[in-house]
Amino acid sequence: MTAPQKLEKIGRYQVLERVGKGGMGVLYRGFDPVLDREVAIKLMHADFSEDTEQMRPRFYREARAAAKLQHRNIVTIFEFAEELNVPYIVMEFLRGTPLGARIKAQPALTLDDKLNVIAQLCDGLSYAHEQGVVHRDVKPDNIFLLEDGSVKLLDFGIAKLTSSTLTRQGDVLGSASYMSPEQVGGSESVDGRADIFSTGVVLYELLSGRKPFEGDSPTAVIVKILKDEPTPIETVTTDLPAEVVAAVMKALSKDPAERFQTADAMSRELQNIRKGLHPSASKAQMDETRFASTQVMRALHEDLKKARAFGGQTGNETLAGPTRAVTPEPPAPAPPARNWLIPAIGAAVVVLGAGGYLVFSSRGSVAPPATASAPAAVPTPATAPPAAGASPTAPAAGAATAAAAPAPPPAEQAPPLPATATAATASPGLPARADAKRPASPAPPPPPVAAMVSVTLNGNYPFEVMDGARSISAAATSHQFKQPAGKALQIRAAQYLLNQTVRVEGTANQPFEFTAPGLAKLDIRSPQETCDIVIAGRKLGNPPLVQEVAAGSYKIDLVCGTETVKTQYTTVRAGSTSMVPLR
Repeated sequence: MTAPQKLEKIGRYQVLERVGKGGMGVLYRGFDPVLDREVAIKLMHADFSEDTEQMRPRFYREARAAAKLQHRNIVTIFEFAEELNVPYIVMEFLRGTPLGARIKAQPALTLDDKLNVIAQLCDGLSYAHEQGVVHRDVKPDNIFLLEDGSVKLLDFGIAKLTSSTLTRQGDVLGSASYMSPEQVGGSESVDGRADIFSTGVVLYELLSGRKPFEGDSPTAVIVKILKDEPTPIETVTTDLPAEVVAAVMKALSKDPAERFQTADAMSRELQNIRKGLHPSASKAQMDETRFASTQVMRALHEDLKKARAFGGQTGNETLAGPTRAVTPEPPAPAPPARNWLIPAIGAAVVVLGAGGYLVFSSRGSVAPPATASAPAAVPTPATAPPAAGASPTAPAAGAATAAAAPAPPPAEQAPPLPATATAATASPGLPARADAKRPASPAPPPPPVAAMVSVTLNGNYPFEVMDGARSISAAATSHQFKQPAGKALQIRAAQYLLNQTVRVEGTANQPFEFTAPGLAKLDIRSPQETCDIVIAGRKLGNPPLVQEVAAGSYKIDLVCGTETVKTQYTTVRAGSTSMVPLR
């Protein structure tokens, strides 16, 4: 059966409008009269519904699995059923923006925002993997940012059901860019680590604005995913912390055994990096701020709403599947920007009329103004100030009259003339004097001075503190000094490959304390034992090699002659040993 183009009802749900179309179905905005709520209804395409031997049973198995997933970072499925032999899914109706559209929108997300989005995504994936469900189609269009800053993952299990008769050409290109090597290679043992690779691709794109594997066709992209290493993200975006670079490249390892082994591990790593960006913030504070720029997101949605109102479009972006849904609203009144025109014009007429009355009545009741050759009186404490509402540079009803009989001051006085100006040069209708001086411009306020913060840096081994290329504290296990709030310092210990940026936070009354990362070990092995192990530009020797390092993230190169033949990224915790195979 062909899905109808115009529906009024599906099951018990009223169909309000068709809001999108994807490779597998048509998306509608609907209303549930029983529970009095908006819903999203995805009606499957006819070629999907008529495949009763294979696709329909698989759809029901996957839909049941997805319906069991109740998590804050996964879209909630309410029901799946059939209408006139056409399967459909009913899910929560979401308001916000898909990540694919948000990547290039303004205001740009901060680094903290981007890491938190992916950390929330990993939380949802971790829960799904624990329930035995692998998403298999993680990409920006399936990641949705709600208006309150939380993240929802869409379309669980549907990607696995895609066949050549159901997938549109554009969708193939979009999905292929995010697939793991084992997926595009046709492996039968695809597990949750495939989703971790796809998440790494999304994070790479979110940070750099481009994909790690790009080509002119799906085939070219697939070949690069299978054979080529991704372009190191630090060469595309040069200002990323080393920990972020290591996390991205680890997620993009071609060998699933070299990636994060669970989505939860990747989430914890990204949250730890976030805490490193804000060393003075407690864990409780970080947990309470699940999304760093909620107010920015709300402002963005308000801006989008206003822009669409001017353009004749509706106000809210919604999404309940991989396709974008726009919620209809009643016709908007005239844009607020125009509402002030009529009262403003009326006020201007009143002001101009009053000003004209004052000018003409003043000129009709006072002596003619002094000529340019006789300077007019400058108001002093003994003279009358200008009348309220008049220009502060106008003469007060004739210079001679004002000097002879000062009038009592009005309720509100206009400021006196500057000492360098005269009534004759400032009066309207009189020629300007050649020797007239203009009032001096007020001096700009001095820039704010950053508060000096008491800084204490401790460690279990000696390290040096640098301000750029200048050493401000020699190598020691403890450092105490004062620095301006917001100052970026570097702590270095070449013996342990430590080179970390520390940003001073706190106030004059709140000291800043920081502890250097503890020591750990890298156990590096490779069958190419005549090659060199290089970390941070330093040749450390031939493998196998055990190197004591400061805990953190590292890029490890295997260099044979002048060619780097293998690169591996790893993160090692204090007190532990990380085994790094280079093969």
